[in-house]
Amino acid sequence: MILLYHNVIEDSYPLDRWDVGQGLPVRCFARQLDWLRRHRRIVSLQEYLRITEYGTQPAKKVITLTFDDGLASTFRRVYPLLNLWRVSATFFISTSHLNQGGLLWFSYLNALCFDGSHDEIKVQGKTFSLRSNEHRKRTRRSLGTMARESGDPIEFTNALAKVYALPASTRAEFEGMTGEQLSLFSKSDLIECGAHTVNHPFLDQLTLDQQEQEIDNSKRRLTELTGRPVRYFAYPKGNYNHTTINLVKELGFDAAFATHYKRLCANDRFEIVRMGVYSLSFPKFWLKTQGAFAIAHRLGLAKR
Repeated sequence: MILLYHNVIEDSYPLDRWDVGQGLPVRCFARQLDWLRRHRRIVSLQEYLRITEYGTQPAKKVITLTFDDGLASTFRRVYPLLNLWRVSATFFISTSHLNQGGLLWFSYLNALCFDGSHDEIKVQGKTFSLRSNEHRKRTRRSLGTMARESGDPIEFTNALAKVYALPASTRAEFEGMTGEQLSLFSKSDLIECGAHTVNHPFLDQLTLDQQEQEIDNSKRRLTELTGRPVRYFAYPKGNYNHTTINLVKELGFDAAFATHYKRLCANDRFEIVRMGVYSLSFPKFWLKTQGAFAIAHRLGLAKR
């Protein structure tokens, strides 16, 4: 099983001030990792793909860990645990926010809605409340929909950011990995980076040339920064189409990873599904590691 994580946050953060759908407190992640290392065999992504023949064969009690987006704060909290217990992991990194101080478009929306800097915002003539956790979640869903429907979520978010600035401390929490962190990829035998586009767009909204620029430029940049080949690609938000798959093949990736089954490709290695870990509930995490959610998802009976 391939586990997918996103944000790992400080235990002290109030959970009603955070997008708990993707942010796990350090204590929750540490508990999960400790259980996995004692009850499962954790291997590198390369080893996992070898054992399972790129996900086509079962591998009982074998786990590999992946992390998406490349937030500096998440890496800072995760790497010490990986190093302590000698656990391998792969980080899929979007490159536009590396060493530039900018935030990925959806990271800005998360920060805007859950950071607590604003009580309400106005977008396209509509007022959205951020006064309660339920309001924040509802506003975040609405802004995500508006960003996608705009056809250019990056520009949509840039316009919003000009009106609603974020504190420096908030921006630091959502910035991309530092050069010092990335240098560890060239030195450590535990971690590997994979490509995750430049700007984390909705790939199915882009032309062939735009998709190629997003995918190829991210691969080249990561290769340059880490000094290592970039063999794997993860579709942002699990979003892709036939054009994306063909490009990933042509650009020389060894495998690509999704979040749900689309079955657009005859070659399973370019649609390998990962199991997202978003809940603070340990029993739910345990059930996922038993394969219960994967079976239910395949049958269309449950969401991840």
